[in-house]
Amino acid sequence: RGGAASARPAPTPRPGAMWQAFVALVQLLKLLDHLAWFLGRGALAGIPWTILAVWRLALQCAGVDVDGKSRRGAFDRGDRRGANFGDAFASTEVPERIVLSSRGDANKLEAKMRGWLRWREDYDVDDILATPKPSFEVVKAFYPHALHGKTKSGHAIQMEAPGQFSKLIKALRDRGFEDPTRAVVEHVSFVMSYAFANVDPRDLPNGRILRIIDMSRMDLADTTYEAFMFLKTMASSVSIAFPERVHRVVIVNPPSGFGVLWSAFSPLASPSTLARVKVCKTTEEARRVLEEDMDPRDIPREYGGRCVCCGKDGREDKGGSPALATFRNIGGVDACPSASMSSCWRDEALERELWRDAAALNARSSGGGVRGPGRGRRGRSGDSK
Repeated sequence: RGGAASARPAPTPRPGAMWQAFVALVQLLKLLDHLAWFLGRGALAGIPWTILAVWRLALQCAGVDVDGKSRRGAFDRGDRRGANFGDAFASTEVPERIVLSSRGDANKLEAKMRGWLRWREDYDVDDILATPKPSFEVVKAFYPHALHGKTKSGHAIQMEAPGQFSKLIKALRDRGFEDPTRAVVEHVSFVMSYAFANVDPRDLPNGRILRIIDMSRMDLADTTYEAFMFLKTMASSVSIAFPERVHRVVIVNPPSGFGVLWSAFSPLASPSTLARVKVCKTTEEARRVLEEDMDPRDIPREYGGRCVCCGKDGREDKGGSPALATFRNIGGVDACPSASMSSCWRDEALERELWRDAAALNARSSGGGVRGPGRGRRGRSGDSK
């Protein structure tokens, strides 16, 4: 009998128990989040804050509802403002992507729909591709991010290098933007809507984006409470506005502590989430992962590829980049973070078209939409067919 007992296999953790453990860890991190206000940017608090912020961003980009707070806050704010979403539910078809992202949970479906409707109202999404974008150049200058072609399967690709958010917040305030966070969320909403109207406008299961997140610019300046809350709000807003839009998240150049945190949490995430989030510690690893979705000639050289949109040294702009000229005018090459990036971040054809269309919107005060499939179906990019 004792031998039989000893031969029994060890019990495997139930998925529910694993999720409870995950939630418990998230609650602990939320507590640390609130303590950050008191600890400021000290080195002891700073490194975990930076890692946590990008970790949350990666999971939210992959469609994980990390703690439900962003969804609750989205429709709670709507209720406090007296918005009546009952009529909206009666007259608005629930987008298919919101249904899919709710995974059969009726409460999640309602919360996600409320948040999505509030986002559309707050940022005038019906006309977002046809109205001036006064913050476009400043956000582009101080927050490096760019469209960079399509994947082999036709999904949009966006590179982004989060970090030094204090500079971005200051630059926006210096130029008269009283609420920098709102300005950036509006900007991101415009760029993402543009991508899904013009780069990958296909219906489900397509209409997605590959996000390459380069963490090399993250530093202790991003450990202030304001910077952390800025990144947190931005990530939550993207999750609410664009459900089931991420094809994959590839994180490159992570800090050493990120790998430890990711190793601790990844066993608690679902296989589908893990399949959509890849952490690459080396250039070679980044190249191998990106080659699954991109031709080597389209992968930026800093990630091991042979991108043809760059010059021989990876920094030369063909034909004079309108983006680089703008960056020089805004703050000079040394003071402007995006100016120091390779030309892959401003010289790819789709990124140039985005700049031309944004400039055209800013050149006129009203009328007309933007190029391509987005024209004539304004707001359609936010709908999830």
